[in-house]
Formats: sequence, structure tokens, C-alpha cells
Amino acid sequence: MTVGVAICAAWYYTILAGFYVLYCPVMYLMFFKHSLYRKAVDVLFSLWELYPVALFQWVYHTHLSLFGDYVNPNENIIIIMNHRSRVDWNYLWIALYHAAQNIKHGDLKGRDENDIFDTISGGKSRIKFVLKDEIKFVPGMGWIMQLNYFLYVKRNWQEDKINLTQFVDYYRKLRYKNRIVLFPEGTDLSDDNRRRSDKFADVNKLQRYEFVLHPRTKGWVALCSRFRSAGLTSVYDVTVAYDKPVTELDMIRGRLPQQISFHFKRHPIDHIPLSDDALKDWLNDRWREKEHSLRKFHTEGIFNDATTNNKPVKRKLRNLTRAKIVPS
Repeated sequence: MTVGVAICAAWYYTILAGFYVLYCPVMYLMFFKHSLYRKAVDVLFSLWELYPVALFQWVYHTHLSLFGDYVNPNENIIIIMNHRSRVDWNYLWIALYHAAQNIKHGDLKGRDENDIFDTISGGKSRIKFVLKDEIKFVPGMGWIMQLNYFLYVKRNWQEDKINLTQFVDYYRKLRYKNRIVLFPEGTDLSDDNRRRSDKFADVNKLQRYEFVLHPRTKGWVALCSRFRSAGLTSVYDVTVAYDKPVTELDMIRGRLPQQISFHFKRHPIDHIPLSDDALKDWLNDRWREKEHSLRKFHTEGIFNDATTNNKPVKRKLRNLTRAKIVPS
């Protein structure tokens, strides 16, 4: 437990120190050139994202397995992912570090190698999470996420619709590219949440799920529709599986999963339907496939690619000790 407390303290200390030492001085840029401020704070966050990658893989010895498609770091994309635990975002950073870098040089279209911000952070698009509103008030972490302009939701659709519209329009005005991470289930796969999901399934005469929760479609439909008009390139359906569940308390105790597996499936924007009803059906279809894939993973140890009905390709990971792209 001592090791877990020490590592979590070190992780949180870098957030507080980064806010006061790096973010506070940079904040003054917003009064002179907002576009430069936006790039500066986002690059600071991109660099900090390397810290949890090294922390979990070197110190906690977390082993990552990556399957499916690579993620182009220069596209406007939405990432939809099952929410197995409340700390999924920590491990998604690790997965995206490897998935977004394991692309051959010829495939990195759109990157401006003369832009120092793109060069430092490894691409044009920045990771933005859709989070519960209360998180933005967490000292240090919440403050930095606000400065990086993540999308917060209050579970009040009238307010959330306005926030979502402002979020997308803000980045469109700046001609900014993002990787927006959305957890359509809205909460983690705890026993209580699974029971509520089962009740919803029974009332609506739907299939009960064991490995995922039924997704909430309203936010997904609004985000996809609005973001499409701002240059959305593709949607990545991401599935995560752990060798054992994990909570914040597990992190403090140092009891973390040793094996985490991710499956990335890219869907080009021209394969995504236009109408609201069709978008709802599309998301529900992905979650039915996700349930099947996770069932197969937990019984046979392999994911299932619904397109081919076969095991997805396993990808090589980026070497943490050398800053270069590993060929596939």
C-alpha cells in the first residue's frame, strides 16, 4: 500500500505543480493571442500525458495489448468507449500513446512539421474528454481540465446541449483538431449500475448485458451531428478489457491490473449515418457487438472484429525508451 500511496501522491503532485508553475504563467497569453494560448496549454497537457504512461508501464509494470486499427493523430475524431471503471481514462492515455504513434510516416497526413506545437505533441489533434461537471471543481486536476477546455456535462439536457454547441463551435472557429473521448454509458460497470441497466433493458424489452451497460444515445447523437459539420473525420469504437476490475482505492493500495487489452475499430465518417434515429441505432449496434466481443475475450482470450468475424490484428507498441515510430 505504501508504494501505491507514494505513486498516486507523485501523480497528483505533478498536476498541482504543473498548474501553479506552468499553467498560471501561460494563462496571460489568452489576453494577447488566444490561439497561441490554446496551443500552449494543450501542448503542456500533451507532454504531461507521457507521465502516466511511464508511471503505469514502468513503475506498476502494466502490460498493454493493442488490437485493431491505428489512430491517426492528425484527424478530427470521436472515440466511443465502454466504461469498465472510473479510472479508464488513465489507461486510455497509455493506449492512445501507442495507437496514435504506431503509424508509418507516409500515413501521417496533415501534420505540419514546421509547427513546433505539432512537432512537440506528435500531431495536430488533442485529446478532450467528455466528463461529469463536478470533476472540474477537483483542485488541480479539475482546474487544468477547465483550462484545456474539456466538455463537461450536468445531466441536464437543456444546459448540456448549449455547452456541447459552444464546445464544438469554439474549436471550429479556431480550426482546431481534437480526439474527443465519449463514454456513452455515462458511468462505470459497477454492480449497482449493471442492475439499473438490466432494469432499463427489461422495461424496454432489450437484451441484458453482462460486460457493458446500455449506452445513452442523446449526447452521442448531438455530439456526432454537431461535430460532423466541424470536420469530423472518423469515429473510433474502442473496447477495453482488464484482467481484474480497478477502482481509485485499488490505485492507492497499489493493486492494479497487470494486463489491459484495447481493441480500436475505425469507422470513417462516410460510414456513419446522418439521421438522429439512425445514429441511435448505429451506437446500439456497436454496443451489441461490444458485448459479444467482450464475452469472447473473457472466455477465449481474444476480441472479435464484427466486420470480419475474426480476431483483430495485434499491434506492436511504441518503444518507451526511444522517441521513434515503430513500423507495423
